[in-house]
Amino acid sequence: MRGLLFTTNNALPAQDLDDLADDLAERVYRSFGSQAYRLRQRKIHEIVAPYIHDVNDVDQRLVAVMVWDLLQEGAQIELGV
Repeated sequence: MRGLLFTTNNALPAQDLDDLADDLAERVYRSFGSQAYRLRQRKIHEIVAPYIHDVNDVDQRLVAVMVWDLLQEGAQIELGV
C-alpha cells in the first residue's frame, strides 16, 4: 500500500483504508453475490484476512468492519432491508 510510505506507525491513512475496504467489499460481493449480505463480521474478517495480512492488527479489524458495513449498505440499497 502506498500509504505505508507516509506513516511512521504502520497504520494506513484513512483514504487507503477506504479504498481497501471498497475493493474488498466488491470482491466479496462478486464471490458471494447477494449472499454476501448475510455474512457475519467474523466471517468477513476470515474472508478478507489473506488480502490484509500485512496490515497492522488494528487496521485489519477496521477494514473487516468497514467491508461488513459496506455490504450492509448494499443490502439496504439492493433489497430495501
